[in-house]
Amino acid sequence: MQTRKTQSSPKTKIIVVINQKGGTGKTTLSFHLAHAGLEGAQSKVLCLDMDSQGTLSQYLTDNLDVTSIVQGGVGDLFEGAPAQPQKTTHPRIDLLHGHRELDRYDFDETAEERAYSGEMSDLLRSLGYDYIVIDVPPAVGLRHLSPLRWADIVVIPLEPSMAAITGFQNVLGVMDESISAANPKVKWVGVMNRANMRVKAHREKDAWMRETYGNRILATLSTRAAVAEAMEESPARPVWSHGGAPKELRDQWREVCAEIVGR
Repeated sequence: MQTRKTQSSPKTKIIVVINQKGGTGKTTLSFHLAHAGLEGAQSKVLCLDMDSQGTLSQYLTDNLDVTSIVQGGVGDLFEGAPAQPQKTTHPRIDLLHGHRELDRYDFDETAEERAYSGEMSDLLRSLGYDYIVIDVPPAVGLRHLSPLRWADIVVIPLEPSMAAITGFQNVLGVMDESISAANPKVKWVGVMNRANMRVKAHREKDAWMRETYGNRILATLSTRAAVAEAMEESPARPVWSHGGAPKELRDQWREVCAEIVGR
């Protein structure tokens, strides 16, 4: 951790995208939230890729080999080194990249002390960004849990499946048990993702989530190939910038992401 006192910015909003179940669309949603943060005329966004797979880093840099760069990136936060965000292929979105050796920080006591200190949130807010979007790994550990202490809003994407709902509930359990006292102002929303409302089981699980959690379940996003197509372009782009996507889909994703960053 930097020893000099940092001047944090009250305007910086930290958004953490999390679930304890993999494959729920965290990275795709993180990518779209970062682009939604650019709607302000001169707004700047920083992405933190906490996942050792580094998929968000690959999409933002259009570089499959970025995860092999094991120095710098998001690891600097845990090392106590000055953060040095890199430019991406997306104007006004910068990145602290993820890489294949990040797992080691989950077992590093010094990194844990830094991550859970109150100074980490201040440090991030001193970097001069309007929004910081953090994509975390599904496995419970330091990189999964500590960002919840820094967050203004926690976004929990899930699929209409038992495993994803369990992962969603586990995140809420952690927030109730160990996060709310340290970060009492944090808010959370859920986003049902990859739902096929023609499937009875999907409709039932979506209805149960809404009955149980009410308007905290912000939206239900359907399974659409156009989202994946937009992400796989070179460079990747949000679905609302993908001409081949249906207008309804483009509008829905844009509105949902705008509502999240605007909270």
